[in-house]
Amino acid sequence: MPDETPPRPCTFFLVRYVPDIVRDEGLNIGLFLYSPQDEYLDCLFTDDFRRLRAFHPQADLKLLRALPEHFAQEIKAREKELEQFIREMQESYSNLIQVTPPRAVLAADPQAELEALFGRYIGARRTVQLERDTRMRIKQRLKAALARHGLLETPRFEKQIPAAQWTHAGDPFTFDYGYRPLQFEGRPNGHFKFIHALSLKRDNDLAHVLANTIRYVREKEPAELTAVIEGLPAAGDEAARHSQRVLEDARIALQPLAEIDVYAQSVRGELMT
Repeated sequence: MPDETPPRPCTFFLVRYVPDIVRDEGLNIGLFLYSPQDEYLDCLFTDDFRRLRAFHPQADLKLLRALPEHFAQEIKAREKELEQFIREMQESYSNLIQVTPPRAVLAADPQAELEALFGRYIGARRTVQLERDTRMRIKQRLKAALARHGLLETPRFEKQIPAAQWTHAGDPFTFDYGYRPLQFEGRPNGHFKFIHALSLKRDNDLAHVLANTIRYVREKEPAELTAVIEGLPAAGDEAARHSQRVLEDARIALQPLAEIDVYAQSVRGELMT
């Protein structure tokens, strides 16, 4: 297996709760980490408000509990313009909730660094492990596996592939990755294989977009699509099961993160034959 990827320049931003702006006394409640090279932005917030209640008994806990999902949705919606979103966020949050100026850090694994910085600047969480069911986190794990197996520097392995060349002019959708194997069923081929990350639980709309888009592609040429997901749905998770059905009905393969290195190695084999 190739060496681990080297550390990349990142920036992080603390999120502070400041009930008295004049006195400028506050507590750190969350943290963002941005990796430009990885096109990665993610956040982590405390879910243990005992210290905050002691600091400010009148704290709006409903507001604070809603922040993680609010920012997760904002990051999802602004995935293609992360730097602009960061600038707007710093300008918008300057009262009760404040975002500090950026600080530099080097990180080989942005998600691991996010958790480490959280422990240093904010403290413990009741939910110790970082949830990994957002597209941004799944995509980061996928990219890390592809890097470990030397695929990102392979010329035949493409990134950010516009769907418009198969669908219609102006289609903004892009597949995360794709490649043409050197051999397909024993013959040199133009059979394209796409790879795209999504969360079954959170990205039902994206599942429908993938199903519709791959249908257009297959009208032009044979193609396969693998959806890299957080894992197969748990019992009773109807939202995730619906996304699973949409993808499987469109003949889209599902690849759980738990086996991502095995999958990356198989892709490498198709390109290095």
